[in-house]
Amino acid sequence: ARVAELAARPEAAAGDVASLCAHAEHQGWLTAYQVRELKAGHGRRLAVGAYRIFDRLEDGPGGPTYKALHPALPQPVALKVLRQDWLTPADTPAAYVARLQVASLVQNPHLVMILDAGLVDDGPFVVQELVDGCDLYHLVNEMGALPIELACEYTRQAALALRAAHEKGVTHGEVSPLVLLLTPVKRVTGSSGQTSVRPLPGAVVKLAGLSVTPLRPPIGDLTYGQSDRLGPVAFLAPERLRSGDRTAAGDLYGLGATLYYLLTTRPPHAGQTPADVSLSVQQSEPAPLETLRTGVPAPVAALVGRLLSRDPAGRPSAAEVLEALMPFCEPSAIPLADGPESIVPLANETGTIPAVPTALPASGSGTQAAVGLLPEIQPLESPSDSGRGFGSLGADQSQVLRPRPKATKKHLGWVIAGLILHLTALALLVGYLTNWFAFVRPPEPDGHQVEEKKDVPPKKGKRG
Repeated sequence: ARVAELAARPEAAAGDVASLCAHAEHQGWLTAYQVRELKAGHGRRLAVGAYRIFDRLEDGPGGPTYKALHPALPQPVALKVLRQDWLTPADTPAAYVARLQVASLVQNPHLVMILDAGLVDDGPFVVQELVDGCDLYHLVNEMGALPIELACEYTRQAALALRAAHEKGVTHGEVSPLVLLLTPVKRVTGSSGQTSVRPLPGAVVKLAGLSVTPLRPPIGDLTYGQSDRLGPVAFLAPERLRSGDRTAAGDLYGLGATLYYLLTTRPPHAGQTPADVSLSVQQSEPAPLETLRTGVPAPVAALVGRLLSRDPAGRPSAAEVLEALMPFCEPSAIPLADGPESIVPLANETGTIPAVPTALPASGSGTQAAVGLLPEIQPLESPSDSGRGFGSLGADQSQVLRPRPKATKKHLGWVIAGLILHLTALALLVGYLTNWFAFVRPPEPDGHQVEEKKDVPPKKGKRG
């Protein structure tokens, strides 16, 4: 019916594509992205198989990711089309799609689901659950080190996803804070125009990118011209320097490095270049967690040390990580889904983080944080019915210093009235004490009627 309506318009007869697109966008039949592509003559790009493209979400190194919809699916999905050269030199399109199809069998609430995979003329494509969230790397980059209980809880949720994958024989290959998405979140824009992200109550972590990254040769075999294929080197296991194999033990190393980062704002091994990081992995050990963050329970620090072991056999399994972290995941650290909508406060607002190194800047952002902090935003304060409860970050909210709410006109009126009454009462008191109110003077005594009495000696009594 919509096509027939467009065909019947005068612009169709005149071949005025721009006007037809403008009309369709006004009616809500096309998105702004679809209109731009049609005007540019790229209508063919608006479909990948049975998927219809509605928007372009991002341009990754391997290819773009789109917001798409399938006729058989009720919700939009994230569809990524990879360039064929992105698979070289260690992978092939057929093998890549086959691994994704196996990964789609893994089901877990803390996993971004792989829904479909296939081949088109432009190369392989992968369809994933569309998640509106923020990765933990940039969250920590903005907010600072997380409270210990919350960092343990987020890591525990990621371990749940890894356990489900490993039980199916599926590995991730590049576990890092960049692929751990926190959802749902709320974005607020400050007076400077920068957008800040806050987790909403009930926010959970989802592991994204399961088997999505193509196989790679050992890091040591990649040249500087292939640095975009290195992946998050600071979170990759040491054995990846000499082997391209992706193992469950390698995933657990990435999980330990992620927890290390959530608690300290820095990866275990850092450097200005991938070569610097690789050299640090080969020649040095990570700084002990307890030297960078006070208050970390000894079992948590020991668990991180085991996860970062150079020997893959010395690392615990995902199930062991779950058991070890459980005692330190306080319920108060988990955002509640009930009650009025509120925002989890900043980590550095809870008063629970000690002095730790400044968070690493986001890639390409220079020395500035990815987003600015917005302490003046009043809605960021979480209301509490009890008046003195514990917020979703596990810190006593009564100890948090927050901006005072502005006084309303009604409140100012009462304050002024009270001040006037106070001054009036003070004036009355002073007047009473200083005899201001003695308006009628008493009559002066008559000098003729009152005579000064002289001293009269007492009469002597008779002697017996």
